[in-house]
Amino acid sequence: MSLVILLVEPEEALREAVRENLREDGHRVWAFARAGGAAEALSRGDAEPALALLTSGEDPDMDALLAQISACATRCQRVWIAPEGRDEVDRLAVARRPRGLLSRSRLVEESRMLAERVWRTRERGRALVQAPTLVGESEAVERVRKLIDRIAGSGSGTVLITGETGTGKELTARRLHALSPRGHGPFVEVDCASIPANLLESELFGHEAGAFTDARGAKAGLFELGQGGTAFLDEIGELDLSLQAKLLRVLDTRRLRRLGGREEIPLDVHLVAATNRDLSREVGAGRFRADLFYRLDVVRVQLPPVRERGNDAWILAQVFLEEASRRLGRPPLAFPLSLRKQVLAYPWPGNVREVRNHMERLALMTPFDVSEVGDLDLPNLSERNVERFRIDFSRGPVGWEDIERNVLKEALRAARGNVSEAARLLGLGRGALRYRMSRYDLAIEGGEEEREAA
Repeated sequence: MSLVILLVEPEEALREAVRENLREDGHRVWAFARAGGAAEALSRGDAEPALALLTSGEDPDMDALLAQISACATRCQRVWIAPEGRDEVDRLAVARRPRGLLSRSRLVEESRMLAERVWRTRERGRALVQAPTLVGESEAVERVRKLIDRIAGSGSGTVLITGETGTGKELTARRLHALSPRGHGPFVEVDCASIPANLLESELFGHEAGAFTDARGAKAGLFELGQGGTAFLDEIGELDLSLQAKLLRVLDTRRLRRLGGREEIPLDVHLVAATNRDLSREVGAGRFRADLFYRLDVVRVQLPPVRERGNDAWILAQVFLEEASRRLGRPPLAFPLSLRKQVLAYPWPGNVREVRNHMERLALMTPFDVSEVGDLDLPNLSERNVERFRIDFSRGPVGWEDIERNVLKEALRAARGNVSEAARLLGLGRGALRYRMSRYDLAIEGGEEEREAA
């Protein structure tokens, strides 16, 4: 914690006591007996204070100092050191119209508390600027923003983010982290669907040398790496039951033990989990532990799909088209208003991710000498699911792997190669679908860079 603080106080003992206490808290303090010395330091550029503690006593150079602060340190918060006696305070209030007063008799203690509040306010403002943005103006998105802002302040309490594939669960987790008191700590994430179950335990909890065949050295897991920050478990609905039990124990005890280890490691990490599954249904089907579900579902952030966000699809399309044009180094590309109806009529099954990727494709495929998008080239959803998928048992038993392979192929065909939409049709996470595709060596026709629109 560090601020540049300007202090003007004629009484030397009090001035030095305040300066030493603020320095102990890590602040840089420029202390002066008179306003003239402070004004001279500001004019030289020696300091640009975030907070100015100013004497209320007679000082002929105070007005000049105030003008200098206004010119050189526009964001500086000015606070007056209140004189003793009610009449003196009243005269100060009339003359200076102070935004804040510090008691002279308690100046050492109150200045420290004030400096901490100013620092927290500045850090909050910096976090808001740096935090990932949830684009949109709909009431649904505004409710999500307000909920995130409300729960981010504590940096504690497990958060469960739910919503369809592509609605922005990772971005929401990153915003929660950035706005929390842990925003300066690490943000570590793992996709529970993309890592095989036999490796995921090591990724989460770490291992000691010799814990298994390939464990040649010790390794810290996700939770250890996230100490002091946030651990994000994406697609937590894909976690198998044995790992669910171990995760529950870690959350309850706030301690973990590496694979092959004996020492229990205390944890200071904020857990944020996300899923596109209905975990209450998974509990009912016996695929997810009820106790872990209730432990995760302390605070829930439900992200709305694009089709339920009104005009946001149009806003998202414009923002992402502008970003894609800038990223590709091409002249700015804009939408004519005539295409607004098409953008809003299309359901965007891949949600925000599909909007972003489709806009990037438009920016890439539109000639550089064209300044407006002429055709959205959106998929025709009416062509989907025309045929019913059938399994032929007439030749005898059919292996489960053949059935799964064919189901995956059918879902990809119905989704026109859109991986996120195929995952939604199958009730899987995108990472889980990719894992199964790699297992059966399934590729997307036409190239993933053209088909992956979610």
